[in-house]
Formats: sequence, C-alpha cells, structure tokens
Amino acid sequence: MVGQPKHLSDLARIEADVRITCRECGFEEDWQRDAFARHLFALGASQVWSEITRALRCRRFGCGSTNLRAAAVPFARRAANMPRRVGRLDAHLLDTAMKVLEQAVHTSRGRAVATLELRLALLVVYRYSHDRDGVRHFWQRASAADRTVDDGLVEPLRSIRHRLVQAGWLAPAILVDVPRTWPWNSPPPSGWLVAEEDG
Repeated sequence: MVGQPKHLSDLARIEADVRITCRECGFEEDWQRDAFARHLFALGASQVWSEITRALRCRRFGCGSTNLRAAAVPFARRAANMPRRVGRLDAHLLDTAMKVLEQAVHTSRGRAVATLELRLALLVVYRYSHDRDGVRHFWQRASAADRTVDDGLVEPLRSIRHRLVQAGWLAPAILVDVPRTWPWNSPPPSGWLVAEEDG
C-alpha cells in the first residue's frame, strides 16, 4: 500500500500497529490495531484514518493536548513512550522488583523494612538504572526505624522510578480514560455508557 491508509482496518493487510504522537510534548504511545479499534469504539470516534485522533488527547500526565499525529508502524507493540524494546524477562524482573519497593513504602511507617527481599529488589533495580546513589539512599532509609515523616521512602522511590523512565525501562504515567456515563433516561449518544440504576 502506498501512502497513508484510508481506514484503521487497512493496517491488517500491511501488518502494522498504530503510533500516536503528541505534537506538543513528543509523547508516543503504540497501540495494537484491535485494541485501538475497541478504544475508538468506546469513545464513539471514527476509524477513518484522517479522523482517528479527533476524539483523543495526549495521555502523558500533565499534558492532555489534542494536537496528535497518527502513524502506521510495523508491529511495534511497545509500552507507552518506551524508547527501547523491553524483553519479557526484563519487564517481569522490573515489575516484580518495583512491586517489592512499593510494598516496602506502604509498610515502612515507624519501622525498618530492610529485608532480604527488599535488598534483592534493589539489586535488580540497580542492574537497570545504574543509579548507585538512589539505591543506597532507599536502603539507608529503609534500614532506619527512627526516621521522621519527612525521611520516608516515597521520595527515594520516586527518584528510582524517574531514573528507570529516563533510561527507557519503564513507561511514564499516563492518564486513564474515564468512560462517560449518561445519567438520563433518553438514549445515550455514541461513546456514552448508560448509568446503572440503584436497587
């Protein structure tokens, strides 16, 4: 096929996915064709290629621009705004390690949480972030049971996550599209959900 596709369904023939790029902040997000079609259907949006970005907005936290560009890319299937392709093993290791760190943050108030599990998780994080100071900072605070509220683990975890996002191992936070609910008894417009009645 030469030039831009006419319709989203044309991507099935050329074996491509959809990349949405924000012209304002540069945020990129790749969608599988079927998932993107379902997303547009839920929004009541057109699947004509020249119109597919009209009902969308940038999902990067703090942006929300409607100035978007769509491009067909050969089966990329990256996570949102990921500058590198992350293997399944790497993604699983990092996901598990970050869950351990987040659990430590939730249970750390007023007590030390410097466990072997946390140490192993920090070693995994260091393998990808190469941020020795950030990992050491988190471990030192996790080891101190007498730390003040201002010396909690939230800030060190935010620093670690930011470093992993910069390195391309984690995708930045994105805005979640909240379905619009139609509260009246009349038929809802396209893209709106009917509110459930109580009782």
